[in-house]
Amino acid sequence: MGTVNTSNGKRNTLPWLLALCFLGVAVLFRLAGQAVADPVRSASTPAVDSRHGSGEATRPIASARRQTAPPAAGGHGVSGNLNPDGYLLPGDDFSAIERRLAERVTYDERALFVMYHAAGVCSTPVKPEWRKTARSESGRTFSAWKESFCHGITTRDESRAYAAMSLELFQKRHEDWNDKSDEDGNHVIFEAVLDSDSPEDSELAAALTDVPGLDKWALGLQDVEGTTHVAKLPRYQQVALQGIQCSELGGCGPNDLMTLWLCVRTPVLGCRAGASVDDMWANEFAPDEIAIIARIQQRILDERSRRSAGNTNMTPRD
Repeated sequence: MGTVNTSNGKRNTLPWLLALCFLGVAVLFRLAGQAVADPVRSASTPAVDSRHGSGEATRPIASARRQTAPPAAGGHGVSGNLNPDGYLLPGDDFSAIERRLAERVTYDERALFVMYHAAGVCSTPVKPEWRKTARSESGRTFSAWKESFCHGITTRDESRAYAAMSLELFQKRHEDWNDKSDEDGNHVIFEAVLDSDSPEDSELAAALTDVPGLDKWALGLQDVEGTTHVAKLPRYQQVALQGIQCSELGGCGPNDLMTLWLCVRTPVLGCRAGASVDDMWANEFAPDEIAIIARIQQRILDERSRRSAGNTNMTPRD
């Protein structure tokens, strides 16, 4: 990584390249959405690497507010309803989300995160001929869902505005990254998800766990050592972070916003009508892998709690 000159000397470019990676996640969603709906057209399109929802199924992870996770049948963790503020609810379409959250984006980081994703989905219209051009079950599922989610609304301007707000908030939250060096690599974002529950940071970290050429995250290495799953640790870390996000924001039930976001980002899984995030992961992972993911998630939650308690103890009292 290079550096750029500023009035205060040299500033490393790494943090803001990471921020641009975060915005690239939204581009991935749009391109992947086109790919699922129109595989022929997408063949020439370059790819770009980015509180409990419906309750229909139990996620293979621990509740984001639990410090201990009692195992359930089949090795699944227990996910509680952690969405009291109603970020994403079963059956939400864009209009319902906008009515509930749009006025909160200036002061509620999670509301901004949800609106950023919802507006990104509807930033381009559904192609009228999608029933003829969609050549796979996944493509038909995605296009049918987008049609019912957006209801003809196009949100290009809103999407750009929310993206700009998200980047500005990201930069303010990580102003200290200006002092980081090249050697810090992408570890700064992995440290960030252990310091706070920012959904933007978690999503960026999840996107960076398996990018070729970047440093790997050691979290959970002890959980895969001695097994045949060592090579899949980055994917387990990714799912652990995504599971926490599902617990905190919702939207991961059948045909929900985050479910479609995740199925599009993992084309090998595909989007299936009526499937939840739990269903996708149950198809992808064996029970012993789900147990590993649950342990990794718990390590993230425990470390957040430990650091939060430490910060509280250091806070001066009046």
